[in-house]
Amino acid sequence: MEHTVIPATEALSRKDMEGACNLLRIALQVLLVRAVNFVILASDEMRDVLPHDDPLLKKCIDPMDALARST
Repeated sequence: MEHTVIPATEALSRKDMEGACNLLRIALQVLLVRAVNFVILASDEMRDVLPHDDPLLKKCIDPMDALARST
């Protein structure tokens, strides 16, 4: 994961949206292949990297929703 998530955040900070999107997709697919059901994206900026109609985004949970559900 450190080979995809950290470079994705670095690409995002460089305003390389295409690179960040590709790396985030790879990271999400790796997690989902490893039997993870849902992924909590702890950054709103990361949620905005993927298009709103992306099927991978359906497997991601908003951090505020996760916090509200846990209480």
